[in-house]
Amino acid sequence: MALVEPVFTRTALEENAEKPDRILSVYDKGRSAAISTWRNGIAAGDPVEAVADKVVQAATEKEPSIRYTPGKMAGRLRLMRRFIPEKTFDRSFRKQMNVPD
Repeated sequence: MALVEPVFTRTALEENAEKPDRILSVYDKGRSAAISTWRNGIAAGDPVEAVADKVVQAATEKEPSIRYTPGKMAGRLRLMRRFIPEKTFDRSFRKQMNVPD
């Protein structure tokens, strides 16, 4: 068993996402922040081919690794998770994703 851990990937994910039946205005600010973060992340993300290559590699290696991090962004995230204290990482991640503390 192997885990492929992409971060943001340049796809049409946001454009093809399911839309709610009814949009509640109470969530407008949070929704706007999330959409902006996703759009910016996807635009700057790793190419979809990087993810596909890692999936193929994980599926075909005789002795696969447990984790695969496709692309530069995923590799940087994995490195940060390894060396930055959890609370510091979580605080930074929440700030980047526009999620209040």
